[in-house]
Amino acid sequence: MRPLMLLCLLLLAGCAQNPTGLPLERGGVAGSPSLQYLGVGGYLLRWRGEALLFAPSFSNPATLGQPPLRVAADPAKIDALMPPATDVSMLLVGHAHYDHLLDVPWLLQHRAPQAKVYGSRTMGHLLAGAKLPKTRIVDAESHMAVGATPGQWFYSPERHLRAMAIKAEHAPHLLGMKFLTGTYDGDLDALPRWVWQWPEGQTLAWLVDLLDEQGRPRYRIHYQDAASRPPLGLPPLLPDSQRVDVAILCAGSWSEAPGYPAVLLKRLQPRLAVIGHWEDFFGNDPRQPQVLRLLDIDQLLATVRDNLPADGQLALPVPFAQLPMPAPLPTPR
Repeated sequence: MRPLMLLCLLLLAGCAQNPTGLPLERGGVAGSPSLQYLGVGGYLLRWRGEALLFAPSFSNPATLGQPPLRVAADPAKIDALMPPATDVSMLLVGHAHYDHLLDVPWLLQHRAPQAKVYGSRTMGHLLAGAKLPKTRIVDAESHMAVGATPGQWFYSPERHLRAMAIKAEHAPHLLGMKFLTGTYDGDLDALPRWVWQWPEGQTLAWLVDLLDEQGRPRYRIHYQDAASRPPLGLPPLLPDSQRVDVAILCAGSWSEAPGYPAVLLKRLQPRLAVIGHWEDFFGNDPRQPQVLRLLDIDQLLATVRDNLPADGQLALPVPFAQLPMPAPLPTPR
């Protein structure tokens, strides 16, 4: 059944679109903090000498330019495209599909050797197949925020960064159909080779705080690598009432999740909305991005603009663009 579902996706996938004319963000001067888009769901965040990585995808396997059936990480491509990351202490994963998790073992072993990886239980069972030390894999699903109830904060070693997982979901891929669902309940002996062996698991959104010298949130970021129907993915109620500065949105399958991202943006009221996961990743070069097939990017841009606050900005970055962060708000006394 799963190979048949993948075949249906192949037949319906079509061709990637040329992004000519889109308001792509290519430049920007990285300040402190700095935020760099790495393509698909990947971002590299730096603040006060520490770094955090949202799981990137560089291998982008494909079969004749279409979605693949067999997948494997491409170490040469990862090493060529991944910026220096030896200062990364936290690597956050939203869900366990191959386009978000396939490159993570190589990154942890060779590019971010000091990092712990945080995600779902299914993520942990998959990564066990890479023979990673158990101490480097953190089950955030067991401590995630659910509804209005906060979850556990996970802190970086120097406590300049912290992250909280939020219960979310993955929107259907196409015409209400969702592929690659399911979970793992035990550790794998080796990394899978077939696409359908990388199930979604529990999808997580993330809330990330950049902390000042007193441990207070200086910036707050909300991140999703999959569109979800509200209230899933919405942040919990927190006592500090800190405003979200940056909302990182997922373009892929956004129209399959009713209410996304309008309800989320109305709740967050972000000063900057960043649209990621908009570019095609089936064998394409991230340095020459094309729009994900069947994605109505113009309607998404209009929806985001219509639901931003009066002071909110919008960015649609190309891979490897540095994103200027909003100026910091006054620190509360």
